[in-house]
Amino acid sequence: MSENSDVVDYIKEVRMILADSIDTLLNLQYDLCYDKDDEIVPINSAVELVDMSYDLSHSEKLKKAETEFLRRDC
Repeated sequence: MSENSDVVDYIKEVRMILADSIDTLLNLQYDLCYDKDDEIVPINSAVELVDMSYDLSHSEKLKKAETEFLRRDC
């Protein structure tokens, strides 16, 4: 009897993962098709380039910290 419940739990988990994946793909599709606000802005000076580099580095550090936090939380 426990094998059946294990299979049912596994199927429920797979369905939840698929639902999350579909939501993510739909959000990505929406962003690509309808969110055209992003523009390429030319860099006029080295200072702007350095500032953009720092901003990018900071956001990547935040993403990494968030991922590590979520990994520890589970």
